[in-house]
Amino acid sequence: MEAESTMEQNIEEYNEFDQLTDEELILEIKDNLNNSALDYIINKYRNFVRAKARSYFLIGADREDIIQEGMIGFYKAIRDFRNDKLSSFRAFAEQIGRAHV
Repeated sequence: MEAESTMEQNIEEYNEFDQLTDEELILEIKDNLNNSALDYIINKYRNFVRAKARSYFLIGADREDIIQEGMIGFYKAIRDFRNDKLSSFRAFAEQIGRAHV
């Protein structure tokens, strides 16, 4: 019963996050230490990171290792993004991800 209540609460939070821009989500993560917002944006961009990782080939590297490196780069983009710059979060994340992998 408690698990259902928690799941419903998570769904409600995710629905609220759908209304926010990526930049607003980053503020929510940084200013309020909102782990649900962090989970939301990571899940939102997971396929984006996977698609970008497919374009890389490293001798001796497993595909999943490259995807993991991409996710680490994505997490660093969340950490380092600044709203006062002219770049969108997506463009910034792509740049950081490319540099990281």
